[in-house]
Amino acid sequence: MKRYLIIMTCIVFAIAAVVFAYDQAYFPKRRATRVTFPFHVENTAIIEEKTNEPFLVKGVDVDSFVPGYYDTDHAVSKQKYMEWFEQIADMNANTVRAVRIYDPDFYNAFYEFNTQQIGKKESPLYLIQVVGVTDYAQNNARDAWSDEFYGSLVRNAKRCVDVVHGRQFLPYARTSGYGLYTRDISPWLLAYEIGSRWEADTIAYTDHKDDRTGAYEGEYIEVDGNATSFERLLGQVMDTLCQYETDKYAQQHLIAGTTQLNTDPFDFEPLYDQQIGKSASIDFSRFKAGPRLVSGLIIAYSYHDYGHDFSKDLTPDEQERLKGVLDQDNAGTGADPYLRLFEHYSTHPVILVNGGYSSSRGQTGLDGPYTEQEQGEALVRLYRKALASGLDGMVLTGWQDNWSRSDWNTSPYVEEGQQPFWHDLQSEGQGFGLLEFKPLGINGAIEIDGETQEWTKKEQILSCPVGKLSVQFDAEGVYMKIDWAKDVQFPVVIPIDVTPNSGAHQIEGEPYTFDRDADFVLVLDSKKEAILRVQTYYESVRAAWNAQIRGSDAYSIQVPEPHEARFVPVESVAEGAIVDTAGHLMDFLPTVASGVLRCGKGADLYSMADVTELRLPWGLLNFSAPNQAAVHDDYYLHYGIESLPVENMYVGLGNAADPDIVMEKAKLPRWVRDFEYEERLKDSYAIVQDAWKEGR
Repeated sequence: MKRYLIIMTCIVFAIAAVVFAYDQAYFPKRRATRVTFPFHVENTAIIEEKTNEPFLVKGVDVDSFVPGYYDTDHAVSKQKYMEWFEQIADMNANTVRAVRIYDPDFYNAFYEFNTQQIGKKESPLYLIQVVGVTDYAQNNARDAWSDEFYGSLVRNAKRCVDVVHGRQFLPYARTSGYGLYTRDISPWLLAYEIGSRWEADTIAYTDHKDDRTGAYEGEYIEVDGNATSFERLLGQVMDTLCQYETDKYAQQHLIAGTTQLNTDPFDFEPLYDQQIGKSASIDFSRFKAGPRLVSGLIIAYSYHDYGHDFSKDLTPDEQERLKGVLDQDNAGTGADPYLRLFEHYSTHPVILVNGGYSSSRGQTGLDGPYTEQEQGEALVRLYRKALASGLDGMVLTGWQDNWSRSDWNTSPYVEEGQQPFWHDLQSEGQGFGLLEFKPLGINGAIEIDGETQEWTKKEQILSCPVGKLSVQFDAEGVYMKIDWAKDVQFPVVIPIDVTPNSGAHQIEGEPYTFDRDADFVLVLDSKKEAILRVQTYYESVRAAWNAQIRGSDAYSIQVPEPHEARFVPVESVAEGAIVDTAGHLMDFLPTVASGVLRCGKGADLYSMADVTELRLPWGLLNFSAPNQAAVHDDYYLHYGIESLPVENMYVGLGNAADPDIVMEKAKLPRWVRDFEYEERLKDSYAIVQDAWKEGR
């Protein structure tokens, strides 16, 4: 037994030694005769070494999400990544961006794809590897010099270097990929990006609390004497990464600093600082290459479309400081005034990242929602503005839709932990991709196109003088097909009951009566016009946001009755400018009419001859977890939003000529992780592909 333990101990130590030698140990290569670098900076341009020509970034974020899994589950297979890289290259892109360390399948696929591309004498894809920290590290009570932030950032920087060079073993991790990384993809690395987005409050707290300000003179990165504490921290992290890669691998790559509007180097009027949440700045003009950096520094500007030219809102002192930059004539260039200002001010090449528009129904601001066509057109406009503003390219957000995301204005409505199992079309953040995952119904994909091949007689639940109504479900919503009777009179109403706790048998001032309480009424004014209304007691926007939109508590003042016959349009809360046209702060959040169905092929409503197809997203009908057939429970019993499992929903059909409406049962589905879906490139893909076909 003793001999056995000794042998096993030796084996464990031997394995540990191999792992250490493979993963951690290295011999410095300071005496290497040559440090290689695939890209370098020349003036304010990115230069590709093998061609000695300027490199224009045409990129897209690639996430690790597929339906049924969180993106941090890293459930995407190597083969799937290979397929996506092929489609991305066919879109005329030249770069992909990884927002954290992914699992080895991503890097193995990237290596194999580029090896094949070179074998076919075609252009490879390049990679921007983001080095970041967790959300917790950015939002805890400590400043950025704490080990949770600074220490973690340095460790992640070294891990990213080793992952890129195929010399890393990572044990289990909750927020990044893990496993054995053996593929050297460094020939195709464009840049390391330090941070995908910094929280302004973290920067402000660090700058206020810590006195480690002033110059930092690294061998690879230098920061001048005006540097703030956070800027000095970034300089040290960048310098450490460059030194680590140079010493260990005799290679260097571009190093990118990250900033955005609310951390840019400009001073705005106080009201606009409040609007964008600006409490700190990062000024990369204080950064420069040290004596041993041969690749170069670039800036990754994280874009958000506020629909406002903030270059006009600088303080008088800032306008005076920037007078020489602001006086440059940009008329007729097609430039974005703010991006042009940022580029002119910057001393390093600038690429735009996180540039995206969503094709979801939902919206967080007053602009949108966008169709797929409009999404593509908006992306191309932004790309052309970026180039006209002097930027060195753009990275779109993102490649695929991500169901695991939720927005600030939809997160109160959904059951936490269930998001990846269904597509919430009301969450703007889930629709930024150029590739969608289309769930399948019982007869395949259900399309809103007026065609009926995905419908059979089995889905018909009722027939009345108005017509025949059929119902289907998938992971996006409730679908209805109406076969109209001849010469049907409008308006037509479709009452819908989802919860036993509330609802009404009638609509105030209308002739209709229902044989059970309805929570919603879909009103079709014609075959091309429809709006969803909700019974006031079941109005989710009131339950979650009444204080923010009306200034009164939802649970103490004028509480609706559970069965009052009043139905109001379904609305969503949005975020508008907090400063009105007169320069005053606005008190309340605006709302948008989310219950209006969009008409058109692939939209919410489409009619062809005597058939109408329509889709009601689960989120519009107050489902918190449709995969579990769970809806919102009684708001006023729970003083908030809780989930209630139900078995069925009930639907009717009628009009003024047939006002006594019988509501029939439709059994709700339930599904688990491995439900069926298919991938589909959106219309926006072809629009971007066409815009990027020149000069790949």
